[in-house]
Amino acid sequence: MNSKSKKLAGFGPRVIVGLLAAVVLNIAACEGVDPQLTFAGTGSLDGFVFFDASEDGIFDPSDGDYGISGVGLTVFERGTQSTVSGGTASSDAAGRFSMTGLPAGTHDMFIDTLTVPPGVSICQNPVQVTVFINETGFREIAGQPGCLITIAEAKDGPQGEFVIVRGIVTGAPGQVETGFTYIEDATAGTNIFGTALEGLGLNVGDRIEVGGITSQFSNDFQLTNPQLREVVADFAVPVPVVVTTGALAVSGADYTDPIQGAFIRVEKVQLTVAFGGAPGGNLQNALIDDGSGVAVVRVDDGVADRNGLNGIFSVGTCYNMNGFGANFAGSGQIFPRSLADIEEVPCS
Repeated sequence: MNSKSKKLAGFGPRVIVGLLAAVVLNIAACEGVDPQLTFAGTGSLDGFVFFDASEDGIFDPSDGDYGISGVGLTVFERGTQSTVSGGTASSDAAGRFSMTGLPAGTHDMFIDTLTVPPGVSICQNPVQVTVFINETGFREIAGQPGCLITIAEAKDGPQGEFVIVRGIVTGAPGQVETGFTYIEDATAGTNIFGTALEGLGLNVGDRIEVGGITSQFSNDFQLTNPQLREVVADFAVPVPVVVTTGALAVSGADYTDPIQGAFIRVEKVQLTVAFGGAPGGNLQNALIDDGSGVAVVRVDDGVADRNGLNGIFSVGTCYNMNGFGANFAGSGQIFPRSLADIEEVPCS
């Protein structure tokens, strides 16, 4: 695999909590026996909470960074809800906070999410922090506009929420239709709707991390208002999953079905009704059937001129097709990415 990762700045509000932890070791000896080491010392935890405008992890006011006040932090004994001695603090007007008298060792630190700025998510909470012996350690905790989740989780969650997902590009921006980009991960696939990803050089096989608003259009799930966060070029070659037209038809009723949004393949499907002849008369839609049930093939504007489709494809002819599982108002459809995704084959 020859891939290159690129982080993109300006994604949205990002809060950094920087922590410095140190403790001094005290050595105690019992009279009349060999010396025994005991951890009798206490340590401190000092930190800085700031808005990281450029997302570089460095506090630089010239970049628009600034300290954040009023963020509450609590240190618990690891794996419990018991607060350690001295383990509470709140960031001051400059974003600074300090805890003293903490016992040595590894603890759980919890950030009060009700005190962070609106629109910021703490995706790992609590986090483990260690008060070291005779040394100082540093730990960075990043708050983001949303937490990275799987595409399946995004589909299963409420609509209208901002989420961040990561997946392989299976349909490049604008390839199927202006404003359409398709990605999938190990759990599901989805359409990303919006022109913000066009003109950025994204290609099929790139892995991207992208944020967007969960929504649906006529029962077809999509992420809208996309914000690109990271690109890993040439990450993997997408391979379609073979499905039947009957399964595709059934999947249209539920956008969380694994076929919906995924890169799929149907084989030896016969064109049974010409483009424009399916219910609704849409010149981009025709009916296909591999013997398991009738589904719709939709050839969008990015693929071919709708007015010439019946000159390219013939009723009674069979094809193998690659494309994306989709639906309109519950009617299961496949969206080819290009004419090369449709191959004429013998019906028997």
